[in-house]
Formats: sequence, structure tokens, C-alpha cells
Amino acid sequence: MIQRKQTLYILAAIIMTVICLCMQIGSFKAAGLEVAKVYNLWFTDPLGKHHFDTWPLFAVLLPTTAIGTYTIFLYRNRKLQALFCLFNALLIVGWYVCYFVVGQTVGDKTWGTVDFRPSWPAVFPAIACILYFMARHAINADEKLVRSMDRIR
Repeated sequence: MIQRKQTLYILAAIIMTVICLCMQIGSFKAAGLEVAKVYNLWFTDPLGKHHFDTWPLFAVLLPTTAIGTYTIFLYRNRKLQALFCLFNALLIVGWYVCYFVVGQTVGDKTWGTVDFRPSWPAVFPAIACILYFMARHAINADEKLVRSMDRIR
């Protein structure tokens, strides 16, 4: 059924990833001054020009929202639903790897020596990852319950 608690966990995880996709996730600073604002798809330099060097962040996080939405409607196939929750959590871990790599390489390649400063919306994928693990745990608990009811019959 769609009104299970794992559905709420997955829906909250989707909302967290969409919020992260829409907000600023960091900035490049040189000598204490902000050089660029970093988003998932681009970063904006002080002149207002968009550079799309951070597109891998967007390419990793966007499928998690689509897969998460699809996962909500897999309530009849609990094993596949649990597998997709795990896959989304792994994609989010991959997003953090890309986030670290982008923070270390893109700014240095463009402006020389700059510091990358993450902003608070970069925490939302971590919360989504935790929610996917909670949903997976609830799905596996439902699967155990169904198996125990089948044994009684």
C-alpha cells in the first residue's frame, strides 16, 4: 500500500534532494572574498556568467529524484523497492564524492588558489541518504512480516 511509513521516508528524501538541486551548495572564496556561487548544475562568477563545470553534481543527484519517485510506486515488489532505496543511497554517496572533487578541482582550475566553502543545503543529500536507509529498513521489516504470515497459513 502506498500509505506506509517507508513511502513517507522516500517522499521526504525526494523533497530533500529537490531542495538541494535548487539551492546554492557552496562558494569559492579567495582572500576572504566570494569569487563564485556554486549550484548543482553551474557556478556563477562575480560578473554573473554561468559556468557549467559542476554538471556532474546535477547528473548524479537528478536520477535519485526520478528513481525515488519510481520507488514509491513499487510497493507491490518490496525486494525491488528495497534495492532501489539502497541504490539511491549509494548514488548520494557518489554525489558527495563528486562534490568533494568539484570543490577541489574546479575553483583551482579557473581562478588559481581558492577555497571551497560548502553551504548548509549541501547537508540535505545526507539527510536523504539516512531517509533512504530508514525506508529500506521499514521495507525489509514489512517483508519479514509478510513471510511470517505466509508461514502461518
